[in-house]
Amino acid sequence: MQLIPVVSAKGGVGKTTVAANLSTTLAESGRRVLAIDLDPQSALRFHLAPDPGCADGGLASVLRRQRSWRDAMVPGRQGVVLLPFGQLDDEPLVALEQHLAAHPGWLGELLAGFALPSDTLVIVDTPPGPSVYLQQVLRLSRLNVVVMLADAGSAAAAPLLEQRIERYCRPRPDFAGNAYLLNQTDPGQRLNNDVLNLQRRRLQAEWLGTVHLDPGVSEALASAMPVRQYAPWSQAAQDFAACAERLLQRLAAADAADAGGAPAAASPVHG
Repeated sequence: MQLIPVVSAKGGVGKTTVAANLSTTLAESGRRVLAIDLDPQSALRFHLAPDPGCADGGLASVLRRQRSWRDAMVPGRQGVVLLPFGQLDDEPLVALEQHLAAHPGWLGELLAGFALPSDTLVIVDTPPGPSVYLQQVLRLSRLNVVVMLADAGSAAAAPLLEQRIERYCRPRPDFAGNAYLLNQTDPGQRLNNDVLNLQRRRLQAEWLGTVHLDPGVSEALASAMPVRQYAPWSQAAQDFAACAERLLQRLAAADAADAGGAPAAASPVHG
């Protein structure tokens, strides 16, 4: 199992959209994908569940002892298996967050109980910024997908997220690093191009790619479909394919390094 959280330092960067479309793109490539929604907003189901209303139970229903973990998972788009967050009222939600703070190994124990095949990619959507949910996934993450915008807010909030990554990820020998994705870029905006070029130079090997501002993304969501299914020839669909390819290259290189071999050379991916 390879745990890949999709994280962001601030809200409004399209993190859930990225998590959903990376999940479906990876599944289309033949990978086994489990998408877990650890964000109480429970928005991942709108992207991945054929019937979002049927995904209301999810993790919340298991915590209320209304169903088993297996029953809480639903078949998602393009072959993805989805574990939605579900709906919790305020008091149960506070109790859950207190439980997660007191039991830092909760997510690891949960995933161990699933007995997932070793080649499973677990994509986890998380709330923006620091939270107990973020702590849970960072303790286990193989590779973090960090979603940013080309704006001052993303730059200002980034150090706080980096502090969490330094604390929970960097000391672990199995941690393969971060993969930074610049979302909603507009080639017509000079600031976007300046930020894009700066981030590419700064991040280098940790650069995952960019997803352009594309009306197909919002139209696909309105149609309850992944971008590559709704508009397979759109710029955003190509961007997600390039990012997924680069992500698999990073994982393969990390696996090779763990096995004691030379990391596989990554072919250049543009976008």
